[in-house]
Amino acid sequence: MAIIIDANCVANVFSKKSEKHEDFKPVLNWILLGKGLMIYGGTQYKKELAKTAKYLPIIRLLKDVGKAIEGSKTDIDEYQQKVEDLRDNMDFDDPHLPAIVFVTKCRVICSEDTRSIPYVQDGKYYPNGFKTPVYYTSIKNKSLLTDKYVDKSLKPLCKLNKFNSERILKLLK
Repeated sequence: MAIIIDANCVANVFSKKSEKHEDFKPVLNWILLGKGLMIYGGTQYKKELAKTAKYLPIIRLLKDVGKAIEGSKTDIDEYQQKVEDLRDNMDFDDPHLPAIVFVTKCRVICSEDTRSIPYVQDGKYYPNGFKTPVYYTSIKNKSLLTDKYVDKSLKPLCKLNKFNSERILKLLK
């Protein structure tokens, strides 16, 4: 399963000290111990991610071992502009999420921002026939952590070897 971890949720996934870590621990486990992948990209997402700088080394290591994939910055930024042009409600402040979804074909978003869900799932931001994303917002959504939502362009999915998964787990605080 490939998953976009919204910047507002990075600490919940990667910090054992986060109050909400237990709700988001299945996402971490799926990436480190299962066949999950973190998907990210685009100027806006990276700007938001920079605010959580202490997690950047973990994401970099995930990228180095093939468990984090960065989508095309140019393609995501261009598609984000299309979403912004279609946006009719300025309360929708995450136009980069549909752009990442469309460009990378990643259909699961991990976020605690439930306010954005109706906007990101709005079909007007996607071509006809494109499947809109689903949201992982807490442990109750654990059933989404499956290969069912992975586009064939992201397959085959592989597990990390024990050495790399333990190396990353040691970085988590």
